[in-house]
Amino acid sequence: MPPSIPAPSIRVPIESLSQPSFSQFGTVIQNPAHTAPSRQPPPQETPKPESANQGTALKFLDVTLPTNLYHLAPSRRPARPVVNMFVCAPRDLRPHEPSSSMPSSWGDIDLDDDDEEEEEEGGGASGLAGLRGGSKRRDLFDVHILERHPYTTQTFIPMGLGVNEKHTQYLVIVAPTLPASQSHSHDRKDLRPPPYPLPSRPKKRNSLKDIFARARPSPYTNSTSPPSTTTTPHASSSLAPLHPSQRPKGPGLPDLRNIRAFIANGTQAVTYGPGTWHAPMVVIGDRPIDFVVVQFANGVGGEDCQEVVLKKGEGKEEGVVVCVDRDWGGRVVVKAGPGARRVRAKLIQSLVPSAQTLPSRPLANMNDDSGTTT
Repeated sequence: MPPSIPAPSIRVPIESLSQPSFSQFGTVIQNPAHTAPSRQPPPQETPKPESANQGTALKFLDVTLPTNLYHLAPSRRPARPVVNMFVCAPRDLRPHEPSSSMPSSWGDIDLDDDDEEEEEEGGGASGLAGLRGGSKRRDLFDVHILERHPYTTQTFIPMGLGVNEKHTQYLVIVAPTLPASQSHSHDRKDLRPPPYPLPSRPKKRNSLKDIFARARPSPYTNSTSPPSTTTTPHASSSLAPLHPSQRPKGPGLPDLRNIRAFIANGTQAVTYGPGTWHAPMVVIGDRPIDFVVVQFANGVGGEDCQEVVLKKGEGKEEGVVVCVDRDWGGRVVVKAGPGARRVRAKLIQSLVPSAQTLPSRPLANMNDDSGTTT
């Protein structure tokens, strides 16, 4: 059974998946022709195609970079490329209901825009009641577990989804990694070790030859310094050329206060960087999705995959929840975007006129929703 960690009561809006917004966590693989202009990366980062197959194809080079960092693993056991297939069924969602959970700090949830849309579509209602009873379907997905692969990238390639597929999509749920110093409670009553400390390698006993090899040069000669006993390049120098998302993240726990959720369509594959905390793939819609998954593995369980269970706080209604809103056609509605920081103030302002629909709770205490501090 994976170790469990306390989770804050937080509701996460859905963002649109694009390379600029996802770059902290990995790579989005997509034909640039299918990318909206507003979501394309800067011109200097846009891949340039080459002509291939006698001029009948375009070839985009290095759309994602598989990374093998198993030389940093404690066992030093070498890894091999692995290609698997996951057939992921649609997830169970629960109906939307009001909650005192804090909104995520990502995105910009504007309830007023939703009210206007409801009136235009004939809902004729206003406020939170209108949103619940209007034309959109509103559901919730509870995030119960996160996992990571500390020493390898992991690429998910969906198969069988069309460009305009509306009834089946998938969620990409990711979280940054906390510094190791913030990954466990500093309370003396909580003496639990971190769930995944870095294992210590057995200490090698030095022979007399090793001891004398490291001795200082004789002051009476011009001897050079003793040769270095290491034959492998320093880890930091070997990692320097890597993009930040491809570098190891350390032993820290997921930063649940900054967890994010992206909606992906049939034209997009995604690569998680090494050590990126993510939820198992979440399919939203009518039918399963077949994913081809490419990664490295060495067969050592704690080095190939690490998991943590998210436990809601004592007395809390819910833990980490993703808000899944869909239109009449079944397409997931994007409710947030990077750079929009006004969500807390706007949501509180929208909730105040309809406070009677929510459990009585002072607004001053809305920040106290977590069993841990990050």
